[in-house]
Amino acid sequence: APQASAFVSPASLPTPHAHKFPTALHLADIPLPFFASVSPEGSSSPAGDALSTTSATITTRLPLGALFDGRDYIFNAATNVRGYEWDTKLVEELFFDLADFAIGSNSPNKHRGDYELSQVVLVPTGDWDRATYGLGARFDVQDGQQRLVTLCLLFAAMRESFRGSEDISGVDETVEELTSMLNPPKVRKAPVLRIELRKRENEILRKILAPDLVDNKLNIPSPESEEWNELSPTNQRILSNYNILEERVSELSVEDRLEFLDYVIEHVYLLCCVPETATIARNIVMGQGKGMNTEPIDDFKGLVCFRYTSDERDMYETFDQWDTLASTPDAELGSVGRDTVAAACVLRATAALQTKIRKNDEALSLENWLRKDLIENGYEGKEFYMNNVEPASRALDVYRDGSFDSFQFVANSGKEDVELIKTIKMRLSFLRGLTSGIAATKEAEILILDLVLKAEGDGTKALALDELDMCLASVEALAIWMGISRPSPMIRNKRVFDILEIIESGVLLDDMSDHVVSDTEKAHLREDLSRFAFGASPAGKKLAISLLQRLNSHLLAEAGKQADEMLSHNHVEHVLPTNTYRKYWMEQWPDEEMKTAWTHRLGNLALMSRKSTAKESNNVFGEKKERYKKETAPLTQHIAEIDIWNKFALTENHHKIVDLIGDVWGV
Repeated sequence: APQASAFVSPASLPTPHAHKFPTALHLADIPLPFFASVSPEGSSSPAGDALSTTSATITTRLPLGALFDGRDYIFNAATNVRGYEWDTKLVEELFFDLADFAIGSNSPNKHRGDYELSQVVLVPTGDWDRATYGLGARFDVQDGQQRLVTLCLLFAAMRESFRGSEDISGVDETVEELTSMLNPPKVRKAPVLRIELRKRENEILRKILAPDLVDNKLNIPSPESEEWNELSPTNQRILSNYNILEERVSELSVEDRLEFLDYVIEHVYLLCCVPETATIARNIVMGQGKGMNTEPIDDFKGLVCFRYTSDERDMYETFDQWDTLASTPDAELGSVGRDTVAAACVLRATAALQTKIRKNDEALSLENWLRKDLIENGYEGKEFYMNNVEPASRALDVYRDGSFDSFQFVANSGKEDVELIKTIKMRLSFLRGLTSGIAATKEAEILILDLVLKAEGDGTKALALDELDMCLASVEALAIWMGISRPSPMIRNKRVFDILEIIESGVLLDDMSDHVVSDTEKAHLREDLSRFAFGASPAGKKLAISLLQRLNSHLLAEAGKQADEMLSHNHVEHVLPTNTYRKYWMEQWPDEEMKTAWTHRLGNLALMSRKSTAKESNNVFGEKKERYKKETAPLTQHIAEIDIWNKFALTENHHKIVDLIGDVWGV
């Protein structure tokens, strides 16, 4: 019998709801939470004001002396998921390359000209407080973190090398100059470092850039100390690189150091590329062939854990939890993999914003979702992760894996729910088969994930099992329409967003099939089902397998038999072969045009428990019947009861299957 639906038409709601978030998303449309708010009006830097008035990407070639002078360029890498990774080998390569140009006595490169350190990509953070720090600007480092940190370490090493050379004229001024490059001073304003990493990784860098001197030397741990062993790998790496630079600088005479410093300040250039948004910055970095292993989800992770979480302990707890969740899938560790986390976040962001998220807009859209949720709920990134990222990732992992018993609504169901749970699992299995193999049905995952999260509780009253069953029945019909009739992506997305609004309304009706797929669409769908060439392509065969698995499971369930085994039937066989060279088939199908028209239709496909050999597939019908009798799929067994497989038998079987689809889903 046709299944009831839990959805209600938008038209029947007391007040129709328009989509709150249009396709064109802008971060400025949604205010920042209190802990990530922009500076009060009038407190932003001149550089920030200038950059905010244009959508152009500004690229400026600057010598390091200009870049490291004053507070116009203060760098922040706290939200950069990739940490500081350069080892001593890379640091020494940069040092020797610069020294070769600056002071190489026998080098053809000496004073050959300017040295180009390539491009850094920076994005204005918008949080520079002029009242606190004076004129200036802070930038997120999208590309160039390794070089900028290493240059800071080099300047710090040179500063300390001059600190012990008081007998040389002008050395004190040089120490002051290098100190100002790393800690640009501003009278009556708060101190600021040239660059900062995440707090946990910033400990040693801060001690080096803003030194707390003991006996006129840096107060930093030695590699032999216990304190060294307690440092994070990034802090150890920074300290090792500083030590090697300090060693290399100390090998130069004071005169060579001064000449080296003058060259680096005056003749070493960086291209500073400042796009308007992080999305544009990411595209630039990717276009350079960099950041290929970094995805928008990694940038989003940095935002959730650091930019939108205020407490340092919460930052790193959330970061570590996300790391575990996104690690290589491992049931014992509770890891689902980065791809699953990314997919879950995009699906939930799509549902929340009700707009199709394109790949190039993914980072921006994810942040829009984050900000919208934080504002609505009044919490921070830690709670956002716990309430959204983790449960959605785990639910999607269970769904895509097909391990439905792991859902809490399944595990917590009672004996009275046994049959209902079987039906729900049957529906989920069918939908999983479609959404994993048929691209035109992928949008249905937005609804499926939303429903299973509501059934799990999703922070509110859980969706009742009978309501979940009705909703999934409607999603099944929707997915079939998507997979067979192939509406445009725009139409598919709009239909999903309409249904999401109905779900959010909380109003449920016993029957709303007309609101998922209209009567006109049902008529077209029935025609498409009848004519669709399922067996002509791999995608068509996947669709046929999913449909036949579901229909056979339905028949077994109605008969009170075990239906789960249909999931292992992953093959279809053409009853009328595609190759009809045998005399039997030529006699039964003399009309070539008729044979061509019906060979790939659903009624000519038999669900099989194993893949047939070429000989078995091309065999005469009498031989095929013997194999079909041994199959457990009811529709395949029915074919075995037919005497002759001619056009009358095929068309009758075909219409029987199409009618069964109509009975199950009301189409």
